[in-house]
Amino acid sequence: MGVIVLDSEFCIEGIDRQTAQLFGYDHKEFCGQALSTFIPDFDKEKYQVEQGVLNTKITEQKAKTKSGDIFSLDYGVNEVSQVEKKSYVVTIGLCSPALSDSEIRQQNFKNQAQAQAQGHDWLKYLLRSGPVVIYSCIPSGQFPTMFISENIKLLTGYTPEQYLASPSFWLDHLHPEDKEELLAEMSELFSTDKSLSYEYRFLCADGSYIWVLDKLKVYYDDHGQPTEMLGLWLDISQRKNDEELQAATNLLLKRKTDELQDSNAELSQFTYVVSHDLKAPLRAIHSYCDWLSEDLEGKLEPEQQEYISGMQDAVEESETLIEDLLELSRVGRRAVEVEDVNLTDFFRALTKKVLADEQVEVEIDEDMPTINVSLTILAQVFQNLITNAVVYNKSDTKNIKISGHENGDNYAVSVADNGIGIDEKYHERVFQLFQRLHTKEEYDGTGIGLAIVHKAVTHLDWSIALNSSLNNGSTFSVYFPIKEVKS
Repeated sequence: MGVIVLDSEFCIEGIDRQTAQLFGYDHKEFCGQALSTFIPDFDKEKYQVEQGVLNTKITEQKAKTKSGDIFSLDYGVNEVSQVEKKSYVVTIGLCSPALSDSEIRQQNFKNQAQAQAQGHDWLKYLLRSGPVVIYSCIPSGQFPTMFISENIKLLTGYTPEQYLASPSFWLDHLHPEDKEELLAEMSELFSTDKSLSYEYRFLCADGSYIWVLDKLKVYYDDHGQPTEMLGLWLDISQRKNDEELQAATNLLLKRKTDELQDSNAELSQFTYVVSHDLKAPLRAIHSYCDWLSEDLEGKLEPEQQEYISGMQDAVEESETLIEDLLELSRVGRRAVEVEDVNLTDFFRALTKKVLADEQVEVEIDEDMPTINVSLTILAQVFQNLITNAVVYNKSDTKNIKISGHENGDNYAVSVADNGIGIDEKYHERVFQLFQRLHTKEEYDGTGIGLAIVHKAVTHLDWSIALNSSLNNGSTFSVYFPIKEVKS
């Protein structure tokens, strides 16, 4: 047996001395040469395009010596993928020398005799600084190693002599948690002629474990009996550490997400309970004010009547605020049913309800599609947008245009008005809770409406955008995936 190591372009990076002598070269003369220089029938494109050809044994291919003589050999190609590069290891089988070259014939017979006498003394050259460890073992029993490359010391701290001293060295140094499963999986090697890869932990000389990727292939004699197992080792500890770190990060992220969801649920529940409990005393205050106003009608001084009216206004504002808080707390809390909703019909009904007492010119696109969505949440979003379009509008003729159009992978529904507009520096702020840009004397509202819109849109995994400037109206656009469109 012999070994040739190729780079990603199938040029030779290294070769053992026996194989070099077989071709009639000094082993240094091979470096940088294309494999096809020595095996003319080798098809580089075939291996690059048909990856399934890799790791299969090719028999009776012609090879050419330095002197031009032709002889036959068997070889197999194994891919070794690393983080920054790809390499290939060519294993050379028993070779039949050309009868016309007595020197090569004698050398070949000598090599075969040595292989039989020494038990796979087939690899002399080794990539001492390379990352791939090459070894050969008997494919039975304790899998005793017959050969291992010198760079095993760089990987594990053991010299080849230490490694080969005990037939059970490999088995004895497997991680206890990996051994049983690994041996069970390796049984599949004897039912295929392909190479298979395994990942496991191996005990190093310093007492630490490294993760290795072991690519194995079993070779058979003429009678179909397994005679040798060839392995290629690559240290993948860094990749495994990264995977463990990623898994730990994902676990921490999930825990924090769960905690945040629990916290939000508790906060939402708290908001609901507090708001609900406040409604009863406010209703009582409202009733008392009404009774006082009725009982003392015509008996109060104007200033006293103004006090009672102020109390009634304050109670109404508080009730409106509580209703808005309750509405905000309900978004995402309760189970909602989804249904097919035609957007054109939906907006016709919604504007008729919301703008019943308003003098507003409304334009609605006629050809908007049908989507499958919660009608309740959809109403929460657009009822607030339409209401704001009217409230924050001083125009003599108030206009609202509701339209829809495709936008890349999304469908956008826009609500545009000719109102007072919003300064660009406040575009993000307006979606926050209790954020008002005007006093209550200027415009009614609690500062919660757009917070409800934002929360509802987020709950649906949609998005919202604002296009507006001061005194130039506003356009709120809600985006949802176009795949949610039914028609």
